[in-house]
Amino acid sequence: MKKPFAILIILIFFSCRSEYEKREDKVYYKFWSFGQGGWNEKVLENADLESFSEIKSDDNTYGKDEFNVYYENEIIPGADPTTFKILKKGFAIDAKQAYYYNDSIENSNPKEFEVIDYDFSKNHQNVFYKNKSLNVCSVDNFSFVFPNKDNVLGRWSKDGCHYFYNNYKVPSNDYKNISVYEGSHGISSDKKYVYQFDKNYFDTNNRKVFIKEKGIIVEDTIDIKTFVIENNILKDKFGNINGF
Repeated sequence: MKKPFAILIILIFFSCRSEYEKREDKVYYKFWSFGQGGWNEKVLENADLESFSEIKSDDNTYGKDEFNVYYENEIIPGADPTTFKILKKGFAIDAKQAYYYNDSIENSNPKEFEVIDYDFSKNHQNVFYKNKSLNVCSVDNFSFVFPNKDNVLGRWSKDGCHYFYNNYKVPSNDYKNISVYEGSHGISSDKKYVYQFDKNYFDTNNRKVFIKEKGIIVEDTIDIKTFVIENNILKDKFGNINGF
């Protein structure tokens, strides 16, 4: 039973792949919507019918004509149809720069551009998350804190000077004493503060923190020396902290 079921899944997957279609003097992008349970289509406005062709990719979501490159039914601003090349899922280059889906990546030299992993890429000067520059202090020292672990919420990385959650830089000058918490949706801490993304999450001066609970501002305590996150629960020596 397992083999026929696996074959059925594969057939469903390939039958639901996106594609472009020329029809009625227009170009259409056709895609399967699982939410609506059927095929949908969108017209490519102003596409040149005669010169349009699909760019081969794993998911059939790129096309071009004499004048533009398209991701699904949208023009990729500034992309050169003559030199446009798909690298890996989501990433592409032309003679001028790199792209993440239909967004350009500023200051990305295509000759030195390299996909790192998932949503991350780099050149010799910088590391990028999707189309955002991290402005790292060292490309060579850039690494993931939890290697080979993909998280739908985000990923922790570091460059030898700072820690990052996706494209957010932890605003701490105490690099050696920063702790980051896997699966915490961007929470980190050092010897003085707790952060989320690129902002102070808690005001830990005098061990006081103000949080919202049922629409009311209440007062809680936090001990930064014993602060941890376990099973998505914030806690210190005083007990659990209502933070999420």
